[in-house]
Amino acid sequence: MATLVLTAVGSAIGGPIGGAIGAFIGQQIDAEIFAPPARQGSRLKELAVQTSSYGSQIPGIFGAMRVAGTVIWSTDLIEQRTKSGGGKGRPSTVNYSYRVSLAVALSSRPIARIGRIWADGNLIRGVNDDFKIDAQMRVHEGQENQPRDPLLASAEAHGQCPAHRGIAYVVFEDLQLAEFGNRIPSFTFEIFERDEPLALSALLTTVSNGDITTQSGLEIIGFAVAGASVREAVAPILDSCPLELVVCDSHLVIRDVGVQQDFVHSIDIAVEENGRALEKPKHAMPPAANIPVHVSLRYYDAERDYQAGIQQSNSDAGGRSDMRLELPAVLRAGAAKAIVEAKDSDVRYASHVWSGAAAASGRSYRPGDHFRTADNRKWQISEVEVGLGTTYIKAKALPKYMAIGALAGEAGRHVPSADQPIGQTRILAFDLPLVPGGDPHKPTLALFAAGTEAGWKRAAISLSTDDQWTDFGTTALPAVMGNTQNAMGAHHPFLLDKASMLDIVLLHAAMNLATRDTSPLAVDAPIFWIDGEFVRVGRIVALGGKSYRLSRFSRAVSSSVMHAPAHAAGAQIVLIDAPSTRIISENAYQVGQTVTLDAQGLGDVAPVTTVVVAEGMAITPLPPVHGRVVKDGSGNFDLYWKRRSRLDLGWVGGVDQAQAEDQESYRVGLYIDDGMLREWTVTENYLHISASEMDALGVLQNSLVIFKVQQIGRFAQSGPLTLGLN
Repeated sequence: MATLVLTAVGSAIGGPIGGAIGAFIGQQIDAEIFAPPARQGSRLKELAVQTSSYGSQIPGIFGAMRVAGTVIWSTDLIEQRTKSGGGKGRPSTVNYSYRVSLAVALSSRPIARIGRIWADGNLIRGVNDDFKIDAQMRVHEGQENQPRDPLLASAEAHGQCPAHRGIAYVVFEDLQLAEFGNRIPSFTFEIFERDEPLALSALLTTVSNGDITTQSGLEIIGFAVAGASVREAVAPILDSCPLELVVCDSHLVIRDVGVQQDFVHSIDIAVEENGRALEKPKHAMPPAANIPVHVSLRYYDAERDYQAGIQQSNSDAGGRSDMRLELPAVLRAGAAKAIVEAKDSDVRYASHVWSGAAAASGRSYRPGDHFRTADNRKWQISEVEVGLGTTYIKAKALPKYMAIGALAGEAGRHVPSADQPIGQTRILAFDLPLVPGGDPHKPTLALFAAGTEAGWKRAAISLSTDDQWTDFGTTALPAVMGNTQNAMGAHHPFLLDKASMLDIVLLHAAMNLATRDTSPLAVDAPIFWIDGEFVRVGRIVALGGKSYRLSRFSRAVSSSVMHAPAHAAGAQIVLIDAPSTRIISENAYQVGQTVTLDAQGLGDVAPVTTVVVAEGMAITPLPPVHGRVVKDGSGNFDLYWKRRSRLDLGWVGGVDQAQAEDQESYRVGLYIDDGMLREWTVTENYLHISASEMDALGVLQNSLVIFKVQQIGRFAQSGPLTLGLN
């Protein structure tokens, strides 16, 4: 007695692939297609982890897929040292940065193109092929005639560098690692083997080299093929999808479960064999423990940037276990929902088993064939045992054909990495006064930079003094900058400007200002630079989008010129904010020197240039104010003035600003006809000059007397407060 067995691959019971395939199918098919596995095929987690181990299998990508790849070549980390600071008794600082070149294999078959790229989960290349970081990448698509990569060829010995033909890979050259904590990040790549949907029939035919014929209308977005045999490669599909494996004309055919066939049999039931009565056919119901409560499917969700998703069937039938399936395919939530519902129906029907004996006739019964019983139920033969005059058949129930269409499926919440255009670089550079948090012992030449689009992050800086150019690192965080929309009139610097209103438009909508409604003299009142003038702002109102309205101003902040000028519409404006302030080291220039700065971002064709004079405002005292000269009837002179601090911390409770100098001292000069007659140094904001001193200096009656008062600071002295008296 011969036994023919064909386990219906991926069919109702969801059992293992293969089984014992008898001589009817042929030992060659069994050996070549369903060879015993040496390892399991790829699973979802394997495609998300970047590897670099020898012997790691590189999956073959079909359709669209996101993979981490395998590092197949890399240089050692290349260290760069940058020395900054030092001088004037201060120690220098040595900063270390690293770069690397590496090649990452992505697919063991050719691809059409590469889409987005992530590093440590953050998007570094967008849908428009624009890099968000400074990176040079070459793509080798895996064609059979692809040349060797020039970097790999130059680094390896002559004749030792392969072209990796048939393998799609990318090469990063001199990748800066500062963005990734000076280590090689974990990359993931969006790969397109084709731009149209992937038909399951085309996938299985290609993987089996034509040995499997597929009759399925199922389409997916992408699939990663891996494993030691064809059996392993297609196992996840056949285990997860409602498909059945049958034999037609000695060929394996995979088709959708329950699809109507032209060769549906009816069974002639045998009642006796060799004079021995046979049992009637049996219809066995499965035990409850073998029926799943739910069927769940894990897959790559195309709507969530290829992250792992899960869909679960809605069946409320009885059962005691769960069936969990993994499919390394890219699907949309609706398609995954349809597959898991069809699979659930398939599993429940296939749990019903029919067994019986058929009378011998000219008709042959083969595993995979369909037949109907008297109750019009449809069954598929899974085992055939040929006896003397009878054929013993074991079959499983088939559900009605269910077309795999998209059902309503929820992908779940997804917060993707923003794919924003970079735009062009805009820069402003000026000499800062001593702002809160600044160093009172150093001049503060500052550079502010931002982009015209939200994707702009930083730009590389070059600095020139006396036509000597040096690289100076990168800009700080993007500044909040824009342009004014209306004119702003001149104003007295000693009075708060409560009447003016200034509408501004920032460079893009992702920039934002915190709204506020306080006094401009508050400690935390923001300081803006408006076309050369530093202004404290008390009230900020959002107008929507990238527009804001500013009012309640304290004008001419930290200005040595006691004048708040007018500004025309379209003037540049930037918020003075510590995180966005790139301080140019005082070792790179001298006070009074003209400095040229270039900045170039990833979206700039050419550098953006600005020129600034290093005035040393942060270390220069401000001129005294509110001066007056009193001459009494005896000819004595009394001079009074108020000091100003270069440290502006607002004005709380009428308390004077903190003294930023080592001590309070002033230089007072007496001038007649532009010539200085006498100079005094005092340590308080008052000077008495007696009539006898004036006579001794030869000052004539009714002469125009000029006094100039300058505060003496630690590094410089202020501009003069000029007082005149006849």
